[in-house]
Amino acid sequence: MTPAPSPILVLLVDDEHLILDLLKDALEEGGYAVATAGGSKQAIAMLDQKAHEFRAIVTDINMGSGQPDGWAVAKRARELIPGIPIVYTTGDSGGDWTANGVPHSVLIAKPFAPAQVVTAVSQLINAAGAAELS
Repeated sequence: MTPAPSPILVLLVDDEHLILDLLKDALEEGGYAVATAGGSKQAIAMLDQKAHEFRAIVTDINMGSGQPDGWAVAKRARELIPGIPIVYTTGDSGGDWTANGVPHSVLIAKPFAPAQVVTAVSQLINAAGAAELS
């Protein structure tokens, strides 16, 4: 009997614990393993330590005072893993996506249904996998 493959690990970043918990549950129900970071400094430290373990990033853009924003998290992730899928969530920074977002990313405006985030992660991971096969 072949062992089941390990679930895909997603790094989830948000400074609002309610949203963090909600999205973590949705991603886990979607079959993903989830590592959470309650802010961008923690997320960047996690990326610096074990970037190769993550297959996708879901990050809020605005992290509160004293924290780098989600744009910085995504840029650091792409420095370490050039093609990693990125899903941004935001309540008010959607207009900045074209200037600050990394290529081949998705932006989901709040309020959103958690299933939208799971779908976006799945689509980006599938697209990245197809690109690797070409």
